[in-house]
Amino acid sequence: MNIYKVGQYIKSRRTELQLTQKQLADRLNISFQAVSKWETGSTLPDTSLLLKLSDVLEVTVDHILTPGGDILRTKEVINIANIYEAFRCIKKIGLALGQNNQIYKNMMNGLNKDGEINFLEALDNPEKMEVIVAKSCIQLMMDGQIIKEDEIDKHFKNEDIKKKLILYSKKYK
Repeated sequence: MNIYKVGQYIKSRRTELQLTQKQLADRLNISFQAVSKWETGSTLPDTSLLLKLSDVLEVTVDHILTPGGDILRTKEVINIANIYEAFRCIKKIGLALGQNNQIYKNMMNGLNKDGEINFLEALDNPEKMEVIVAKSCIQLMMDGQIIKEDEIDKHFKNEDIKKKLILYSKKYK
């Protein structure tokens, strides 16, 4: 691992996102001097900060630690049909266990955690389900998977969602 390249990569991502060293440091609850040390290649980010740093820089931890692609890895392709099927299975679990079953309630609480869309309502609403599946795809891309444009066209009807997914697919390639 080239500590200087890691620092340069952090700096380039920070500037692409139009963040100052202080703004990045504030988001990570550290000093701007620590960010400066990373960017000059004096030190590496503490491992406890890597996940949060990757979130702020909108990249994976691999991208931070292996700038320039030192790791050759085949990226997994997102299977949108499988995501839809998984969500249909959740509906089946509710039917099998009953919506008052504690396991099912806990699962729904987890799925509704972001609070934007009620998952149970989305199961019977194709437009809302499309939003949830799109959010799932974006998270998978942020985690290093890729999505094919023809799959986006095949599985999504909403043009705004299609555009956003294509934008993310290019960002996280």
